[in-house]
Amino acid sequence: MKRLLTKLLTAILAVSILASLAVGASAIELKTGIGIVESNGLRLRAKPNTDAEILANASYGDNVVIIREVDGWYLVDYNLQIGYMSADYITFKERENIDLGYGVVEDASVNLRDTPSADGALLATLTTGETAYIIGLNCGWYKVQYEGQTGYIRSDLLALTEPPRWNSQNYVGEAPVVETVGEQIVNYAYNFLGTPYVWGGTSTSGFDCSGFTQYVFKQMGYSIKRTAAQQLTCGYAVTDLQLGDLVFFENTYTTGADASHVGIYVGDNQFIHAASGGVKVTDLSDDYYAARYIGARRVI
Repeated sequence: MKRLLTKLLTAILAVSILASLAVGASAIELKTGIGIVESNGLRLRAKPNTDAEILANASYGDNVVIIREVDGWYLVDYNLQIGYMSADYITFKERENIDLGYGVVEDASVNLRDTPSADGALLATLTTGETAYIIGLNCGWYKVQYEGQTGYIRSDLLALTEPPRWNSQNYVGEAPVVETVGEQIVNYAYNFLGTPYVWGGTSTSGFDCSGFTQYVFKQMGYSIKRTAAQQLTCGYAVTDLQLGDLVFFENTYTTGADASHVGIYVGDNQFIHAASGGVKVTDLSDDYYAARYIGARRVI
């Protein structure tokens, strides 16, 4: 009898542990995507069926973090609540730039990498309690900003600490303006105005033209080649310039190359670049550069 009672208690304990794990597992799973709510009043339910308890009601255009799909329902994080929403009324995005606010490290340590992969170069290590600002999700990895660097942390290793600011249950008045990737690149590039020009320079102590563009794009999560001539092969050619486009020039210090100088378009017919005198903003109509302009490429 004693042995039977022991087995029974062990079984009950095991079931209890499994149940608690089942409840909390969603919070530590890899996230599969970002969802955009396509229906007003979409209900967040405690279970994946229409009879389950309603936890919240989402508005058209709200964002959810999708954990996984369950029989026509998405298990989601909506404004820090975990529940189920009908997949019929959500647009799924595997990759999406989105301001999710700060995420906190709950494990002992996590790695920040330069690409959304365990094989990506290690940029930093965060420890328990540290936070990183989440600006996107890419195939199960959060895209984050941390101490001036942009990189990726596995989405099961950061816990969200705040709802998306523009979601219907979390803002009052007009929704804030969300920066495009191009705006983010331009605003980040402005941080280096006045940085010295250094031939071959690729760091904040000094840049050459392509070292500057490569550095800025890398910090924003984009890998481009090293020299101006090589960067002319990145992305695709455009004529309708947008913020963050690469602009190219020839015969600035040498002849024969496809491109010898490069900068980043910042709007108003201007570009930011590393040149004699340091990082600065110049008008594309400047006589020197207008005569040498050969085109633009879009990477983002």
